[in-house]
Amino acid sequence: MTLSNLASNIRHLRKQLSLSQEELANRLNLNRGNIASYEKGTAEPKICNLLNLAHFYKIPMNDLISVDLHCPVALKTARENYQYELKAEDKVKLEEFIKQAEELRTVMQSLKVCHQYQLKSVNDMPAELQPIVSNFNQLCGAGGHLMKAHDELLDFVKSRMK
Repeated sequence: MTLSNLASNIRHLRKQLSLSQEELANRLNLNRGNIASYEKGTAEPKICNLLNLAHFYKIPMNDLISVDLHCPVALKTARENYQYELKAEDKVKLEEFIKQAEELRTVMQSLKVCHQYQLKSVNDMPAELQPIVSNFNQLCGAGGHLMKAHDELLDFVKSRMK
């Protein structure tokens, strides 16, 4: 990722709209520190934040990252190329992702319930099993965070559909 263009573009586009970092952050449900870090180039936005920025500025994400949008012609071209309406086949694919996410969530919840049930039947857990149980619990937690991020990304895409 070319952070110098991204940082500069975020700052330039924000100033074009006469927004403070705080105002932009509020519109994107971020905090001012996020915007400041992105504009300084000291942090890369998460993909969902990058998508939100691109959508907010009505700029294709690739252009926000890689094109110098200080040039009026480049900015005009980027805005003309901006699209967020999904094609019919993309909508079908999105529905498949949503269904797969629901199935995966069910599998993960079932594994966790099964694990908890099995633990109840063990009276005195051998010491060598304790790290395995701990690792499994950590894996369940990581899976939950991943599912949450996946759901947020799917929700973001659904909210952008026409």
